[in-house]
Amino acid sequence: MRKFSYVVGILFLAILLVGAIAPGRAQEEERERAREEEQLRKQERLRDRERILENESKILEKYTERYGVDKETLADLRARRFGYGEISHALVLSKMTEKPLDEIVAMRQAGKGWGQIADELGVKLGEAKREVKRETRRIRSELTREERRTLRQSWSEKVRPGEEVSPARPKYGEEKPGREYVPPERGRGRGGGKGR
Repeated sequence: MRKFSYVVGILFLAILLVGAIAPGRAQEEERERAREEEQLRKQERLRDRERILENESKILEKYTERYGVDKETLADLRARRFGYGEISHALVLSKMTEKPLDEIVAMRQAGKGWGQIADELGVKLGEAKREVKRETRRIRSELTREERRTLRQSWSEKVRPGEEVSPARPKYGEEKPGREYVPPERGRGRGGGKGR
């Protein structure tokens, strides 16, 4: 009887050890997969950066002249999927507050809007937007038609096989989450008419 209880105890411990090791392996595999994905993103960013330096060099030069930031920094921001409008906002806020550009970019990547960032830095967003518009007009006036088209163009999402696409926006008349659409009643408008 004692032998049997020892055998059962040893089997129970073995099952516990196997159960404890399995989640550890799964976590390690997940970490490895995350490292590989990060490596792929870095490689894609480097390819984007090289393409940007080649194709958008004239635009980057204009931004460098206006804001005094080197082309490499601007190309890095573009490779991180920042549009020229966002770059302009970050540069203007950096110039107005004398804060480092990296700090403002980190705030934006943390999910804060430009209004929140301006409030935290003690700047009025309207002033910053006026400055952005003024500088953008100056830069656009010095570019050719093709370069202006590139400046206007935003990043488009590339869908890779196996990735999920964001849900489509609801069309007119379809239900929206949390809100049901009810068409307006006829004849109840300002015109006072009876409707058709």
